[in-house]
Amino acid sequence: MAAGDMVQIGTTVVVGFNGLTYGTCIMETASQEATGDTKVIRGPNNATLTILESDPGEQYTVEGILLAADLTAARALIKGADVSINSVTCRCLSRSIGVGREEAKVTITAIKEASMTYSA
Repeated sequence: MAAGDMVQIGTTVVVGFNGLTYGTCIMETASQEATGDTKVIRGPNNATLTILESDPGEQYTVEGILLAADLTAARALIKGADVSINSVTCRCLSRSIGVGREEAKVTITAIKEASMTYSA
């Protein structure tokens, strides 16, 4: 085991990004959330009669420290562009780049609707 490797003692838990990756930035946080549209059909007394669920998918949000080689690509990423997260081609919903006295960071939110095919 290399110096600095993490070792679990006791109950095994998920550690790290569980496969969520974006480009070659150094990942700091990542999340994956189920998405979809919900339409509630109500009756005369406003009670729920039926719920229509449609357009299931996954929304990803990743944040990482930008490597110098990735800054230009991150700046070029626009809303609606194809982006690969976790080896899944998604549609970019938002991208923000934070810079300051220390490292630059990028935060990307993207969606992959189960019904859609994107080509990155």
